[in-house]
Amino acid sequence: MQYTLLITGSPYQSKACHSALRFVKAAVAAHPNSIKGVFFYEDAVLLANALSQPPRDEYNLTQAWQELAVSNNFPLYVCIAASVRRGILSESESQRYEQSQHSLAEHFQLEGLGTLVDLINTTDKIIQFK
Repeated sequence: MQYTLLITGSPYQSKACHSALRFVKAAVAAHPNSIKGVFFYEDAVLLANALSQPPRDEYNLTQAWQELAVSNNFPLYVCIAASVRRGILSESESQRYEQSQHSLAEHFQLEGLGTLVDLINTTDKIIQFK
């Protein structure tokens, strides 16, 4: 069974990103290719901000997601509209908006809602964490 995860809860105001991370760890431990993709939407896109730094004694949730995605070969999609609205830009988007820097964390990619629809249509289950 393959899953798509839709995460909408803020990494700072809810446990959505933490709970989804625990789910993915359990899923890939049981079945290595069970995650087709993770789509961050609404305030969950804040997780993909490369400029935010947790205190040294706190868990780095962004880094945990990056490492898990790389080691298990699944993509981390971030809604482009929600990201741009919150100042999270890829290098190409920063040029488009004539900004001098970009802030999208490594291993995250900006995508539109069409990507989410494609994920939903090509996996067995979608699970939302909000």
